[in-house]
Amino acid sequence: MESDYAAVVSSLAGLGIRIVGSCGSDDWETDPLVSSAVPPERRPKALMPGCRSALVFGIPVQKCIADTSPSVWYREHYKVLNSYLDMAAERAVLEFERRGRSATAVPRDGYLGIKGLQKDPSAFFSHKYSAYLCGIGTFGMNGSILTEEYGPRIRLVTVLTDAALSQGRVMEKQICNKCGMCARSCPVRAISCSPYTERAFDAEACVKRQADLASEGVSPCGICISVCPEGSDSGRRGPAGTPLEIVRGYRL
Repeated sequence: MESDYAAVVSSLAGLGIRIVGSCGSDDWETDPLVSSAVPPERRPKALMPGCRSALVFGIPVQKCIADTSPSVWYREHYKVLNSYLDMAAERAVLEFERRGRSATAVPRDGYLGIKGLQKDPSAFFSHKYSAYLCGIGTFGMNGSILTEEYGPRIRLVTVLTDAALSQGRVMEKQICNKCGMCARSCPVRAISCSPYTERAFDAEACVKRQADLASEGVSPCGICISVCPEGSDSGRRGPAGTPLEIVRGYRL
């Protein structure tokens, strides 16, 4: 009989999703980095009683579009990726339930927009820690998960379930090369030129930047994920010169 994990991964493959990992809900309690950064009320067991595993999957951000950020092109691409992840997460939940398991999709953005982030610059659940525990990637200086294929250019979502899934392992290789490009390129200096920790990242400055861009109709920012040289996609380039100026010129 096909395992729960294999069945759900197969259903996601039908949607073109290839970046998938899973980990046990106990990992949030035992991993030193995650347990120190994520309070108990924001961990899988608190959000879903009986949760045994987390299934995490993602889709890449197109590098050529990220290179135009901040822009209306990047904004629209970001919205499409989020909608696609929502749809895929619901597909995974339905497959788990079809197999007699309980499951729930955690919203990929668990906060109330930019105004909500200005009150509390955090979400009620962090998909990046799920991806870290599953071995999908490691943290970069900008606080994003870096993957070997796409660097930080990836969007993530998590499905919690009472199924006992195969468990990934935290990646031992550190993908970030500490070049500092993200820190030097950040318009509001929200990123520190040091290994990532929650305290080293100025979330308030970043949120203020998003609010300013939202007033111009081109939020989110995206510069720090565009300039990162990691990922096999890093050689792809978007428009430059006058075409880029035209794309970035569309603002409220």
